[in-house]
Amino acid sequence: MQLSSSDLNILLFISFVVFSSPYIAKITSLPILAVEIILGSIAGALGIITKTPAFSLASSIGFCYLMFIAGLEVSLKEFIKLKADELKKIFLFYFILYSLAISVALVLKLSLVVAIIIPVMSIGLISILYKDYEVTPKWLSFAMVLAALGEVISIILITLLNSFSHSSDLISVITSVLSIVFFLGIFVVIYYIFNAIFWWLPWLKEILMPDYDKAERNVRLSLALWMLAVALMLYFDFEIALGAFLAGMFISSFFGHKKDLEHKLSSLGHPFLIPIFFVYVGLSLDFSLVNYELIFMAFAICFTMLVCRLISSFVFYKDFKISCILVAFTTCMPLTLLIAIATLGKKLNLIDDSFYLALVLSSLIEAVLFMWVIPKISLLIETRKQKSR
Repeated sequence: MQLSSSDLNILLFISFVVFSSPYIAKITSLPILAVEIILGSIAGALGIITKTPAFSLASSIGFCYLMFIAGLEVSLKEFIKLKADELKKIFLFYFILYSLAISVALVLKLSLVVAIIIPVMSIGLISILYKDYEVTPKWLSFAMVLAALGEVISIILITLLNSFSHSSDLISVITSVLSIVFFLGIFVVIYYIFNAIFWWLPWLKEILMPDYDKAERNVRLSLALWMLAVALMLYFDFEIALGAFLAGMFISSFFGHKKDLEHKLSSLGHPFLIPIFFVYVGLSLDFSLVNYELIFMAFAICFTMLVCRLISSFVFYKDFKISCILVAFTTCMPLTLLIAIATLGKKLNLIDDSFYLALVLSSLIEAVLFMWVIPKISLLIETRKQKSR
């Protein structure tokens, strides 16, 4: 295989990003993926790297693996444990949130993709907040489950959006929706079948994923499921993000106790495959479009997403009192998934370059600002509680 000069430059630059981004992130106090996006945009602006077919393919693989890692952080068992009262409140929370999002899109005469973007959630950054507390607060544990469910909803909506964009008439749209519902139903049935199998034959888990194995069968099985899920999505013409995410959920649901497995799989993605996707995202940004209006738009997106969550979060006021606002802030950091949806929206020509750039900037602003604000608000609330006693 002969590499072009452009591909060679990309390979050299990716190696630089993979090595240097953690150090730059530590100096600047930015998330590593934010650094990777910024480095990609700078390299693109300077003409160091350009888009090539090989780079685009590698980026798609990185995105697919990112969704797989996201799925590893979500277990179906967490949803099954929820009580009826909790489910009612969660349903009401999402009903209010999506109603507000649709209203914003309709009032401002924006694309309905905005109604998917505003409520989007991801648990990637929430897990980092656990390090700030010796004892995990109840609101944080609940926010993790709430965001996990929101992430599942977001992935499903991405898939529906992709199906709608490829459907030319009403019958095609209905067929696409029914196909996705059928596929999700099959996934749930498979989950219960394997749950019964592993209950009757617990030793089967050890055979599939032994604790001590030089052949790394646990990693091999996980990657095989990931590739199988992606292949099925391509065959049925669904969004590959759904298959990758469900494959991660399947592994988390049955083998979540093997923390070393998640670490091994993450070690393959975060330092290697996933940075390629974020560098590609950075390369896609046209900073010639950056002006005061676009920066204002980015902050407006952050403000809208937060306000919608704040209003919806008062559903949980009886459970967490004023700490319910922390649930709103915590679920308002969908960094990776927001970028993923923005990328898909641009790919489907549902949003223009300016709005795409504003979404990426807003995702970075939320990650940096809210990660700093949440512990401060939490400390303030706890201090007031202690004074009132």
